[in-house]
Amino acid sequence: MTTPGPTLEERVTILETRFDTILPTLATKEDIARLEGKIDAMDERLGGRIDASNERLEGKIDAIHEGLGGRIDASNERLGGEIRAIDERLEGKIDAMGYRLLIRFTGVMAALVAIAVAAARFL
Repeated sequence: MTTPGPTLEERVTILETRFDTILPTLATKEDIARLEGKIDAMDERLGGRIDASNERLEGKIDAIHEGLGGRIDASNERLGGEIRAIDERLEGKIDAMGYRLLIRFTGVMAALVAIAVAAARFL
């Protein structure tokens, strides 16, 4: 034999007890409205902080950019001067080598002419 379950009245009483326990813990429209107001205020404060942080960071980034730009320009000028100095030294050395080769070539040509003249006398 099975034991009979709770009667309809007992079941309703159990449900009412549950509702009476749960309902006071649920948020009301007023609770939600207050929470929305708090969230909006926090959002505004956070937005302001983020904007201020962005401005500070942009200022720092701009300063770093300017500083690096100046350093790069100075390095370019210094390296350009060094390259020009090396170029001038190399041009001077190439010119000197060219003159020495010309003098040697002229000497070789003079020797060949002398040899040709001497050979022509004997022939």
